Amino acid sequence: MPSSLYIHIPFCATKCYYCAFNTYSFYKEQAKIYLDALQTEIELYAPQTDPLRTIFIGGGTPSILSANALEQLFADIQKHFQICPDAEITVECNPGTVNGEKLSVMKNAGVNRLSFGLQAMQDETLRQLGRIHTVDEFLHSYHLAREHGFDSINIDLIFALPKQTKEAWQHTLSETIALEPEHISTYNLVMEESTPFYDWWKAGELVLPAEDTEADMFQWTIETLTSHGYTHYEICNFARPNREVKHNLVYWNNQEYVGLGVGACGYVDGVRYTNIRGIRPYIEALHQHKKPISETERLIGHAEKAETLMLALRKREGICLADYERRFGEKLEVEFGETIQKWTDLDLLEQNGTHLRFTQRGLFLANEVFVELM
Repeated sequence: MPSSLYIHIPFCATKCYYCAFNTYSFYKEQAKIYLDALQTEIELYAPQTDPLRTIFIGGGTPSILSANALEQLFADIQKHFQICPDAEITVECNPGTVNGEKLSVMKNAGVNRLSFGLQAMQDETLRQLGRIHTVDEFLHSYHLAREHGFDSINIDLIFALPKQTKEAWQHTLSETIALEPEHISTYNLVMEESTPFYDWWKAGELVLPAEDTEADMFQWTIETLTSHGYTHYEICNFARPNREVKHNLVYWNNQEYVGLGVGACGYVDGVRYTNIRGIRPYIEALHQHKKPISETERLIGHAEKAETLMLALRKREGICLADYERRFGEKLEVEFGETIQKWTDLDLLEQNGTHLRFTQRGLFLANEVFVELM
């Protein structure tokens, strides 16, 4: 049974221009009704889990909830789930939405990891992204978290932003490193449909850095973070020793997890499921004591093997050949031998005896490999 839990809190003060996540404007009364429905969903899924080793509260902006609402959410989780004493418990926070009271509630509830969405170290860039915080507000939130005893903090950053220069990105990353967070996630901007950025880009109103500039930014990121003691353990993620995010490793190892909340995804008993995306129908389903699932898919055969391979290749160590053989009862080459040989010949993949992984060059062309594997 799954031993990992994801809970989606879909509320935000405003929606960022690049964001395609399932989010909604925050209203206190709606949030209360939503959390009541979420409690019912927690009750429905709790019997299907082993003691939880990882919990991730994401969004949206979980930290937009009041201290009382956060306290109730964690009380519901603790009442219905067994939680391992050493479980990793993460909450995503938006700078400017945390305060001492909320941080105390989270700390007392056993939260031991925070993830701050900074994105950039320039106020003008933050405004252009539709972010609600300033750099000073982020710094205040970050230092306040340190004062409350949080010793495992991730900072999210985005590069290849509109009109962003290499110098601006280098400034953002250097200032972030100076804060000495335990974990840094660096994502290149992706144009997602149904976002303002996508519409502006299609209309020719958004100027993005050239592909060569984006590649230079990524290369500089890898070199800089690794030289400062961060391990590059996944395409976009860097961690101090033993500070890799355990919850996301569940995803990359294609292991089962429970996903709760509107639009959340989960993987239980070999079935991937997606919850209803609208808040009202999500709540109505739970009022009827029904799991609010809108879609299910059982991956078998090639589809399951390909997904397992693609997710594992996101890790810098790649896929463990012995683990794959134990899972599927055959060597990796049986299903993917020809494809692996092609990308190995092109110096995008390499094998070291125990693992198959991307070469350094392959990291920059990972999507091409993933498309073919699908």
